[in-house]
Amino acid sequence: MRAHSNQLSPLRYAPHVDCENFHSGDDVVLAFLDCTYSFARADFEQRVLRAAVELELAERPLNRSVRTDLVTAVIEGELADPRSEVGEHLVHLCERDGEDPIYWLRKLVFRSAWLDHRIKHGLVDVQFDDAAGAFRIEPGRYPLPGAGHPSFAALTVPEDRA
Repeated sequence: MRAHSNQLSPLRYAPHVDCENFHSGDDVVLAFLDCTYSFARADFEQRVLRAAVELELAERPLNRSVRTDLVTAVIEGELADPRSEVGEHLVHLCERDGEDPIYWLRKLVFRSAWLDHRIKHGLVDVQFDDAAGAFRIEPGRYPLPGAGHPSFAALTVPEDRA
């Protein structure tokens, strides 16, 4: 089910962008920050795992139960029945005061899709910086959402690898 929005969101896309919502497939459809994004299952899982690594919640390689817990948490916004030690730890982190790791997983998944969508429509320039050995994003007239995020490294347990 692909959703479209005719209203401008706070992200302020250029007028020539027909749809502000990201679409890579119809397997997973989620709403976040007034946008509806639909993902192919493999694309979604890759984005979730990358977000988990970036937040230092887990390290690769991740076994099936850890991947399932992370993907389920992002889809549901919670993790009712963790299948792995990482999933149990994620639930524990959500119960304490402080940053909510599931919120941040979701935010990074959507931020990556939002950025891909802007690149696709020519609203963001990407250039390779030889000195840094990495890609550099030039937002142009349309600002990028905040790039910062917390680290959960000090709070993270080693993941199941079986």
